Amino acid sequence: MTDSLINYLGTQLPIGGVAAYSIQLPNQVVDSQCFSKALYAIGAEEMLNQVVQGGRALLPAGDSSAQYCWTFEVHRVYVAARSDGICLALLVENNPTTQVSRIQETLQGFLNLTDS
Repeated sequence: MTDSLINYLGTQLPIGGVAAYSIQLPNQVVDSQCFSKALYAIGAEEMLNQVVQGGRALLPAGDSSAQYCWTFEVHRVYVAARSDGICLALLVENNPTTQVSRIQETLQGFLNLTDS
């Protein structure tokens, strides 16, 4: 299933404004990438991991999927949490050129993707 999720995300990228992403199982990162030259890849991955883990603690989805967004001064982190525990986190630049509608479509598509 994780391969199909990684492949799905590959068909959606690039998206204007997305600085980094991470796909995570409940206990491990399965894929991440940083596109921004202004960020350190390891720092971006760690930030996304912390936001996902914080979301799991504060906003448990249980058997349903959920989407949430954490807003910081110059970035936002959008998270799509699937009912199977797999999450997609997108680190997004907080600026007017960001393609928010494409980001929302990608998150919803990630939630809707099935293993068929």
